[in-house]
Amino acid sequence: MLEIINLNLYETAGLAVVVLFLGMILKQKVSFLDKYCIPSPVVGGLLVAFINYVIYQFGFVFTTDRTLEKLCLVLFFTSVGVQIDFSLIKRSFSTFAFLLVGIVVLIFAQNILCLSLASLFDLDKLMAFTTSSISMAGGTGISEQFGGFLEDMNLADGTNLSLSMCTLGVLVSALVGGPFGRFLILKYKLKPNSDKLFAENIEDSNVTNSTFPANLAKASFQIAFIIGIGSVCCEFLFQAGISVPYYIGAMLVAIILRNLSIKTGRYHFYTGELNYIGVLSLSFYLAMNFMGLAVWQFGLINILQLGIFVAQFILMLLFAFFMVYILTGRDYDAAVLSASSIGFGIGGPSSSVATLMVLTGKYGPSFKSYLLFPIVGFMLADPINCIILSYFMRMF
Repeated sequence: MLEIINLNLYETAGLAVVVLFLGMILKQKVSFLDKYCIPSPVVGGLLVAFINYVIYQFGFVFTTDRTLEKLCLVLFFTSVGVQIDFSLIKRSFSTFAFLLVGIVVLIFAQNILCLSLASLFDLDKLMAFTTSSISMAGGTGISEQFGGFLEDMNLADGTNLSLSMCTLGVLVSALVGGPFGRFLILKYKLKPNSDKLFAENIEDSNVTNSTFPANLAKASFQIAFIIGIGSVCCEFLFQAGISVPYYIGAMLVAIILRNLSIKTGRYHFYTGELNYIGVLSLSFYLAMNFMGLAVWQFGLINILQLGIFVAQFILMLLFAFFMVYILTGRDYDAAVLSASSIGFGIGGPSSSVATLMVLTGKYGPSFKSYLLFPIVGFMLADPINCIILSYFMRMF
């Protein structure tokens, strides 16, 4: 009998701090982790996840509270929004279009690949379909939803089989995304865009350490206000039949208010302090996300699934280089976008965000990536995936 230990919000936050320190210590001790851009929250989170797997063997397992994790994601993308101007959005439209088309192409390719391999080697098509875009581009939510549909079609344990492949994808993409981006950046000698998104005004440039606590408090009030307005906007859109995640709504409100502040000059955003809050929130989000991975699901994976996963991984690397890096400009932003696309292609948002964090933290900012991935990879990918999956499942 499995005994579940439910950690509350405070215990989850405390464990997340342990995860972050573990990750930092391990990166200091093991040089290749830092050299090849493996994020600290991923290192520490996976270590704790594997410890959870060990105690699972003795009949115990702990689960974490997801409340703070979701809040941290909203805080992070809100802090990103206050650093983006409308001109960046205009310059990013062609990249947005390429990524959107790329998502559609990738999802179709993932489904065609797994079914083609099943037909070629005379394998169980329903079992093979657990390695389709259900678990690859789909992430946990779609794996649970469409895994249930596979069970309705007489695939025993379809949900857990899909979730096991999704978990494997998160693990692999989190470990591969950083090194892949590092390879592109160093091989092609890429540098971040040196243009400032906003010209610094006198108040920004004269902030000193003595005023940091007061400014941090004001920045906290600003970000709380923006998140509140974003939540209201999301609720209005939901009533109108449009589902927008809270972190997207908050980010868009932050972009609008920040640009109004620049245009009118009537109020000031503490962008340095807001960025500080964002980086801290992102670290907490990733630590909590990765330490909660259900590693014991790997025991469900069979040879058929593993073989198709290898093919999906190769497809994803080809897509990341040719469809993303080549077509979106072959510059620094394209390299970061390319590396991060591995996450949403065979794992989920957490892997993408982890790759974004470690690459931009080491080599420089890429605000185009932070702007486009939440919209294309997180908000639009899931509904597109659901539509395409519904088409393919009519074939069974």
